[in-house]
Amino acid sequence: MKKGFWIVVKDMIGKADVILEILDARMPELTRNKRLEHYAKIAGKRLILVINKKDIISENAVRSIEQTYSGQDYALVSSKRHKGLSRFIGMIKSKAKKGSLKVAFIGYPNTGKSSLVNILSKGGKAKTSLESGLTRGMQLIAGKGGLMLIDTPGIVPYEDREELMLGLTSAISPDKLKDPEFVAYELIGIFKKSNPTALEKEYGIDAGMDADEILLEFGKKRGMLMKGGIVDERRAAIKLITDWHNGRIRV
Repeated sequence: MKKGFWIVVKDMIGKADVILEILDARMPELTRNKRLEHYAKIAGKRLILVINKKDIISENAVRSIEQTYSGQDYALVSSKRHKGLSRFIGMIKSKAKKGSLKVAFIGYPNTGKSSLVNILSKGGKAKTSLESGLTRGMQLIAGKGGLMLIDTPGIVPYEDREELMLGLTSAISPDKLKDPEFVAYELIGIFKKSNPTALEKEYGIDAGMDADEILLEFGKKRGMLMKGGIVDERRAAIKLITDWHNGRIRV
């Protein structure tokens, strides 16, 4: 990651009272950034894991998240459906030592950072007066319930995982991926581990097969064939990832 990015992040952590790390509920651990969490910890700042997109995961996944993160500072929300937000705001304010609480947002692309900022702000992202010493590019936004929101670029770069993460988090159209098959294999692996019955129920495919066999079977069932009856794996991968983006299959 670029050095300049982490300089901004460290300054943001220093200015904030609470750090919100926005995660994708479909793959919360994959969208966590341990470097960010380390910086927040050594700065003595409270960090809350905000697991967004509750509306597009299964009830089994919800229960799994509740079990996995039990005892940790986390909130399971849906910015799209405005679910879990009251409890979430209550968590932010519960340990406030002063009336005006500065809250910083950070997360990978397409995890819902911007949506949450807009929901918690008063009347959209209008500028308020910049504080002395606030890094250029940051601004304070008046939030609901006495909160002050620190708006920054706040989007964690993907580094080496860019292609995979862009595909899995719906941050890019599947047909724009250079290697959609690679992303599809990773996606199938997630389902084989977390919810294999979803593939069986939705597509009638035996989840016990290897990932490449599942993709071939998926393409075959949809008639995605080239000359000689060979499955068009790229086309099949794009379709499977599209179904994932649209919430047709849920972990």
